[in-house]
Parts: sequence; C-alpha cells; structure tokens
Amino acid sequence: MSTALSGALSPDNALVIPLRMTAVALVLPVLIATAGCGLLSTAASGSRITMTSESMKPTIEMGEHLTVRRTADDYVPRLGEVIAFIPDGWSGITPNAMHVSRVIGVPGSTVACCDSQGRLQVNGKALDEPYVAALPASQLQFSVQVPPGRLWVMSDNRHIALDSRAHRADPGQGTIAVSDVSGVVSPPSQ
Repeated sequence: MSTALSGALSPDNALVIPLRMTAVALVLPVLIATAGCGLLSTAASGSRITMTSESMKPTIEMGEHLTVRRTADDYVPRLGEVIAFIPDGWSGITPNAMHVSRVIGVPGSTVACCDSQGRLQVNGKALDEPYVAALPASQLQFSVQVPPGRLWVMSDNRHIALDSRAHRADPGQGTIAVSDVSGVVSPPSQ
C-alpha cells in the first residue's frame, strides 16, 4: 500500500495532478451550463446523442440516448419530424451546440398560435399534436410565414422550451436554415 501511495506522489506525477484538476475546472462549468439549454452531447461518430434537457418531454426524456440519421444535401424536411440541428444566428446560445426540436413549419408555410382550443394552426388548419406536454400549444401568440429554405421548430415541452419562438428577434425571425439540420432523430432507445 505504501508503494502505491508513494508512486502517486512521485515527482513525475506532481505535475499531472494539477493539470488534471485544471482540465476538470475548465470543462465542468461548460457541461453544467449546457445541461439545461436543450443541448445534446454527441458520441465520437456523431450518430448517437444524449438528451440533456427536458425540452422534448414527454416524447424524449432527459438522459435518453437517441440515434440521428444524417441528412444529405437534398434533405426535404417533413412536418412533425424530430431533428437535431445547430442554429446559425440564434443569440444567447452556445456556439456550435446541437439542439433538438420538432419541425412545425416547412418552407412556405404559415404557422400561427393558437385556435380557440389552444392548438397551433399550419396554413389555417389545426395541427394534431398528441406529443405536446400541455395545451395551449404555445403561451405566446404569433403568426409567422416560413421563408424559402428555412424551418420553424418547436419542442414538445413548450412551456419551458427555448425554440423558434424565443428567437423571433434574431436574424431569420426564429427560423433555422434547412442546411442547419444535422439529422433526423430516431425514436428514443435505452
């Protein structure tokens, strides 16, 4: 036992311990800061992600592991798809951080909130959203025309999520470019 202890405190290791402590001190605040922002941690391959917020509840629970199918250059988004994306131009977020939300408005569509029953309307028709955590579908009233090449995205836990609605003052008025989409999220797996 004394051999192991003396080895841990040898002059060779005297520099290793402070370096490791410094690395932990630099990385830990970043991990804590991103935990509540709907950000995702990615595996080395980029095809597996872990949800680090509650923004997609009840569909995706915090801590669930997801598979992301990468999109090609000819990707055509579909209403209701859950996507992983890195928004370009959203203020107040960690640069190059991946987010997850649902496609609510595709290029050329009009998304408005809400009808008399608290449902979103897309092109004047009520959207059936059994995945939404609670009605109304948004506490914020809005109407947005989605520009060509852009998407309007909203998370399922709408009362806490910071999605397109929170970025209406940013370039693109809260929409993201289709090219910002990294992939389509497959159903959660444990």
